[in-house]
Amino acid sequence: MGSNLQPVRGMRDLVGSDALIQETIESNFREVFASYGYLPLYTPAVESFDLFKIKGAAGEAIKDEIYYFKDKSEREIALRFEFTASLARVAATSQLKMPFKRYQIGEVYRYDRPQAKRYRAFCQADIDILGVSGLSAELEVMLVVKDCFARLNLKPKVIYNSRKLLEEILNKYAKGKEVEAMRILDKMDKLEKKDIKAMLEEKGADPKVVDLIEKNSLEEIAKIIGNESVGIREIKDFAKMCKENNLDFVEYDARLARGFEYYTGVVFEIKLDNGPSVGGGGRFDKLVETYGGQATPAVGISIGVSRIFDYLKETNFKVGLEGLFLMGIGVAQKDIFRIANDLRANKIFVEPDLVGKNISKNLEFAQKKGYRFVGIIGENEMKEGKMTIKNLETGKQEVVAVSDTNKIRELVR
Repeated sequence: MGSNLQPVRGMRDLVGSDALIQETIESNFREVFASYGYLPLYTPAVESFDLFKIKGAAGEAIKDEIYYFKDKSEREIALRFEFTASLARVAATSQLKMPFKRYQIGEVYRYDRPQAKRYRAFCQADIDILGVSGLSAELEVMLVVKDCFARLNLKPKVIYNSRKLLEEILNKYAKGKEVEAMRILDKMDKLEKKDIKAMLEEKGADPKVVDLIEKNSLEEIAKIIGNESVGIREIKDFAKMCKENNLDFVEYDARLARGFEYYTGVVFEIKLDNGPSVGGGGRFDKLVETYGGQATPAVGISIGVSRIFDYLKETNFKVGLEGLFLMGIGVAQKDIFRIANDLRANKIFVEPDLVGKNISKNLEFAQKKGYRFVGIIGENEMKEGKMTIKNLETGKQEVVAVSDTNKIRELVR
């Protein structure tokens, strides 16, 4: 086939068991979000470029990093590269009951240079809380992270900082150049220390700020900016709340800055324990106002579903298909269909053999597809109203009455 029929560069298909892993991540997250009272929000993948170019959102320079184009009416259009701007648009133009808690799971698009584990289309899961100014919103977001990762038997590690604290520090070391200095500091984990210092000096900021931040010590920072610091108070209060709620995976890190200008308070980065960064977020109290809405306190995080998918694939994560694959030996197909229909009516997932393969081919097919259980009905079982349920992982078999749907449901869980 011609190469033009391949997926677009930097994008991919997920087929079969891969699609199942992705769906498992998403459905687990959805259940956790719903259990905390978050409601889904759907917004278009295509937005007006005006939404992103506003200063205080992403800014005009973002054009080079996203899918930007003009439509047939010469309107400037962009594909969403995250969900926060769309949420702020909804909040600015709707009457939302506060606090407003929403989640959104879907694909976003960035025009990055594709490389290992960096795609141009990838899935992320966001939650946001609007209308809560206290740290209880940040705390709840951390509790949600804990539950999401526990569902997948993963351990998160979250580092946090305060933009207020960073601003107080930069007020001493980079007065008038705070925004530029913040952007440079955000690259601290990617570039050499000497390069960061040179970039700061070039912008007219004092490179000694790098040494202070590297010490990662609130005591040292307090010596420079004083104990009355709003940022230090915020860090200490949040640390106390995390401790009270046994969130031992959350820790302060003075080096965390996060790139987006719209953050105003606590910022987060979510990593997998001994693994890659899989998300981040923070407080953005001024963004809704930027879009012409009411002043609205807001906190949110974004978890990279595609990043977690890649990690799970590498660690041989397997998802077994629910229910059972049903086959007959010497039994009319209409009888197999009737039994499958009865079981499905009793909330048991059943895929009947549509082709009439022999038993060994059917067992191989079911195993490859990801079923853990198969139901086998021979002529004798048919007469007695029974079936044999075989566990493909252990090889164990059990004969049960077809009418005993409670027992079948228990067995194939």
